[in-house]
Amino acid sequence: MSLTCYDYLKASEKRNGNFPAAIAFGCKTSLTKLMRDIDSLAGYINSIGIGDGDAVTVFLPTVIHAFTSFYALNKIGVIANIVHPLTSPDALKESMITTSSKAVFILDILAADYADVINDCGIPCIICSNSDYVSPLMVPAFKVFEKKKSVGLDRYKNLIKYSQALIKGHSVKTVDCHDGEKTAVYLHGGGTTGKSKTIMLTGANINAIADKLEPFDIPDLKPGKECSLVVLPMFHAFGLAVAMHYPLTHGYTLLPMPQFSAESANKLMRKHNITFILGVPNMFRKMYEEKHFAGPHLRNLRLVFCGGDFLPERFVKEFNKKIAEYGGKGKLFRGYGLTEVGSVCTANCYDAVREESVGRPLKGMTVEIWDDMKNRLPAGQNGEIVVKGSTVMQGYFSGDNTVMNDGVYVDKNGDRWILTGDLGYMDKDGFVYFTGRKKRMIIISGYNVYPADIENAVLELPFVNEVCAVQGYHKNRPCVKLCVTLKYPMNHGEAIDSIQSYCKKNLAKFSCPRKIEIFDSLPRTKMAKVDFMALSDKYTPEG
Repeated sequence: MSLTCYDYLKASEKRNGNFPAAIAFGCKTSLTKLMRDIDSLAGYINSIGIGDGDAVTVFLPTVIHAFTSFYALNKIGVIANIVHPLTSPDALKESMITTSSKAVFILDILAADYADVINDCGIPCIICSNSDYVSPLMVPAFKVFEKKKSVGLDRYKNLIKYSQALIKGHSVKTVDCHDGEKTAVYLHGGGTTGKSKTIMLTGANINAIADKLEPFDIPDLKPGKECSLVVLPMFHAFGLAVAMHYPLTHGYTLLPMPQFSAESANKLMRKHNITFILGVPNMFRKMYEEKHFAGPHLRNLRLVFCGGDFLPERFVKEFNKKIAEYGGKGKLFRGYGLTEVGSVCTANCYDAVREESVGRPLKGMTVEIWDDMKNRLPAGQNGEIVVKGSTVMQGYFSGDNTVMNDGVYVDKNGDRWILTGDLGYMDKDGFVYFTGRKKRMIIISGYNVYPADIENAVLELPFVNEVCAVQGYHKNRPCVKLCVTLKYPMNHGEAIDSIQSYCKKNLAKFSCPRKIEIFDSLPRTKMAKVDFMALSDKYTPEG
């Protein structure tokens, strides 16, 4: 029987011993303390009648409570419904109702606006406070801040403080679940078809990700001597499986950031021995551009992986050159994945890296390129990226306790493939190249236009910071629309003229943008990806 995530963590505790598992607001929390809190929290949840097969909503930013709540729920077989902490009240209510959540975790300074919808659901609310994980000397100051920010908590009908829940659950004997094949988590993503769906992952899926990452990593120091900067949120599979579960179970000290700030991230790098960072392109770009990025601390970086959106090769070289200037051997590596396969499924690494590529499949994962008839394409041909392996999701949650297999193709051998909806090709050595999202493909006069090809070209211009090619309309006819941000102030007309001239010289005629718009910043989804749907033109008879 496969291990649950809790059992996997428990096994790592025996292997690694006690060490500082997390540092928040300057206060260290040992693994022993973390495990004790996880067990107590599981005891409390069991004591209020919630157990195996039930669901509980985790509505938290990247704080220690997000770690403990996930493992506590997993210990007793409760499914963690992890929701973006800035989701609207109505959307939160819908998620809790759809998943039949029996309770909810929420941070006190964010809780006031959600009292009505949580009361309407009639479920217990566990209120978490940052002061739960700070040194005793800092508690008074935190209490004052939290009191100011959490006005309205008195409106909750069924509320218990996290600290009280730990006390009440401390001596409760839990009914533990040891079946890693059961659903561990509901995550909410775009879905391979573009429509938002609830993705079901098992503990075995998440543990398999951790196992597959081991060959990439040979820690230089003893447990607790190296740190992982946890910027990605837990509602993101990349954050849950790779930024939290892997490093915590492999001896790293976690440094959670509830809200990303490039300045704060760089300060933490200067203060701690941070060797492991995962993020999305926009996060690394902001860190690099912040004035305190450079320094001797860059020598510590060893595992730096980026995914979730397009990462220009030009930026990778600039980032790695800056690390090398300070004697560092670390490199920023590009990878690829999606929630339906538990996050990452291909990645570059020190032993195998290729420019522009998103890397080769992780051990035990199979990645192929298929045409529309589900035939495997030869090396170099563009088609849909498909994935199979031990991390493939159970399916999409339908809302009535059944599983939908949209996006999953079962072949004649019974193997389950994720049809990613992403386009790419594979070279003869097995490196995968992402070329765009299938649903983003633009058809101009019968030609398939891939946004990534246009974006790669335009990013060669030294004054261009970010670019997104989307569907546009000009005089009722489809065209390529280019949305651009600039690295420094310049006349917009001159910038547009330069981009148009460059595109005419470097792109096929049907790929050249008819419309170019300059933005201060590009809109982003909750996953911090560029929101290409918001940028796309809506067709109207007026054009």
